[in-house]
Amino acid sequence: MHFNHGAEGPISPYNISKVALLIENRPNPILAPLMLHFMSVVPPDWRFRFMGSPESVKSLNQSRSIRDAVDMGKLDLTFIPTNMTTGSQEEISRFLTTLWLYEVVLQPAEWLLVFQTDSMICANSRQTLNSWLEYDWVGAPWNPNGRFGGNGGLSLRRVSKIVDVLKHQNRIPNTEPEDVWLTDRLGHRPGAKLANGTASLTFSGEMYGGDGERISPSQGTKIKVPHKEGSVAGDLIKGVDDWREGFYEPMGYHTGGSGETLHGGIWGTPAMRAHIWNYCPEVKMMLKMDAAKYVPGECHNSWKRMEPGWEGIYDDVVRQDTEIIDGVEYPMLPAGLMPW
Repeated sequence: MHFNHGAEGPISPYNISKVALLIENRPNPILAPLMLHFMSVVPPDWRFRFMGSPESVKSLNQSRSIRDAVDMGKLDLTFIPTNMTTGSQEEISRFLTTLWLYEVVLQPAEWLLVFQTDSMICANSRQTLNSWLEYDWVGAPWNPNGRFGGNGGLSLRRVSKIVDVLKHQNRIPNTEPEDVWLTDRLGHRPGAKLANGTASLTFSGEMYGGDGERISPSQGTKIKVPHKEGSVAGDLIKGVDDWREGFYEPMGYHTGGSGETLHGGIWGTPAMRAHIWNYCPEVKMMLKMDAAKYVPGECHNSWKRMEPGWEGIYDDVVRQDTEIIDGVEYPMLPAGLMPW
């Protein structure tokens, strides 16, 4: 890493107005690879911060690559204050609606990317996070036809706008989740600019699928960008990008349930899952997948899943639970379901 030097010493290559934040109090083997992946796909001018318990910080810091990122100033490791906790959804909501977090801890950041262990930005995405900086909030939409609002598990937030809200309003404990509470107040402020459902679908996929990719019949022809001109890199080339044709490709995914809940609108058919495996294979890091199918010989007979009741279930069997999205009934899939 090379630093430019100014009159007062080295100048950081990172933009202090942009920070990506992962909060996790549980030690988890996914923490280091997930953090390193996000640092590789988020534009290089972003800085990163991890906030956790002594156990989760220790777990993350066992990685040599993580320690290198800390030494370079790319990543900060900090503890969740002892008077706070993130052990439940309600506690996370309290934490993420605390003025102290936005006004003190994240200062002087203006843009905040919140990501969790059940979220992913895809290396094959043709989008860049920096194209979304015009918005006060964007996340996977709860309503694809909505004016604003989206899941906070993978979300881009405008810090100064949230500070304005929290200076005048306090969230009542055990009420709405933090993302619902914040977006409702951000969206009704004068001059607010939150991504609508149509745009948010191209940012993150969770429950609802969006338009499929389209390849121009002639090379070099620009395709329309649904939310902002110039946010998609390059052209789709016939004969090279045919595998993308007709498939929904958001910049990233959020699953919910710490990687245990896969909604049918995104994951509900073998073709959908097979394409995600090609387009965004790194999502496998956050899913509870079973390797039993690939154990040689008869050894797989004694290979047991951690979850009771799912031994030996693969892609030709789906959970009986279903959900209805836009009038279409989809199966609710176990996260270990294979698409092959």
